[in-house]
This record gives sequence, structure tokens and C-alpha cells, in this order.
Amino acid sequence: MMFRKNEKTAVIFIGIPASGKSTFYDENFSSTHVHINLDALHTRSKEKMLLEECIREGKSFVVDNTNPLASDRARYIIPAKEAGYRIIGMFFRSSIAECAVRNETRPGKEKVPGIAIAAISNKLEIPKTEEGFDELYYVFIDGGKFIINDWPEDT
Repeated sequence: MMFRKNEKTAVIFIGIPASGKSTFYDENFSSTHVHINLDALHTRSKEKMLLEECIREGKSFVVDNTNPLASDRARYIIPAKEAGYRIIGMFFRSSIAECAVRNETRPGKEKVPGIAIAAISNKLEIPKTEEGFDELYYVFIDGGKFIINDWPEDT
């Protein structure tokens, strides 16, 4: 995964709660991409305003939400694609059990109800390039480190 200087990129995270998305953003994108996160913004209206501002100003951004459905992802992909962004999807592979353990270590309001992890996992649609992604990657945690793999062609 390479970013070209002055290239507008929209990175869409896909994964169940506590799969490592926000930590991955902090480690890999916090200095280069605007963080669009519904947990921090609290309303879809504020989220939409920040998305529109990024597109209007040509800023690269990361959507750090669960985005389980193709229709969830489309709200970011379509306007970014129309504005000439390169669209990168990052699917965070993780089991419900692993996420439940990580969730228990979260402080206060960062902890989600355990049932939410299973509920989102049950409705998770595997992303497809046909949604508008220019690149797709698998991300998973192994030994406390993030591993990024190219998307398998047969998925």
C-alpha cells in the first residue's frame, strides 16, 4: 500500500467493534488523513459535514466505522469517487471471541455492549471491488502487531 504525494485518498475501514480499527488509524494515518469516526462525531449530520469538508478541500481521510454493509460504505465511496479520490478498503479480520476480549480492556464509554460485536459480525458483508474500491486489503492482528495482506483475488 503506497500513497503518492498530493494524491487524494479515501480509506474505508470495515470490521466488527474492537477489531483494531482506531488503533490502526492512530498508528498509520493520524498524521496524514482526517479521522472520520461516528463514535467521536456522535451524529450522522456532523459526520456528513466533515466528509463534505474533506472532499471540498481535497483532504485525504479515513472512515473509521464498522461499515458492515455495502450500503454503509457507499455513503463515502460515491462522493469521494466522484471527486477523484482513490478509494482504499481495509477489512479488519477478527473473530467475535478476539474482539470480545479486546473490548473488555477498553475504558468506560469506549466499551461496546457484547451483543453489538456479534450483531455487527452477523450482518457483515465482505467488501468487493465492484463497490468502487481501487484497492482492498486484509488487516489482522498477530502477536500484537498489525499485518496487512493484499486482498485475495478469489474473494
